[in-house]
Amino acid sequence: DCLGWFKSCDPKNDKCCKNYSCSRRDRWCKYDL
Repeated sequence: DCLGWFKSCDPKNDKCCKNYSCSRRDRWCKYDL
């Protein structure tokens, strides 16, 4: 199970879906460009 767009996340334990990454500043999953 992974976190999708705009889901809140922990940068130290990034569980965002493939092609997403946890933003340290905003603390939600953003699309990886």
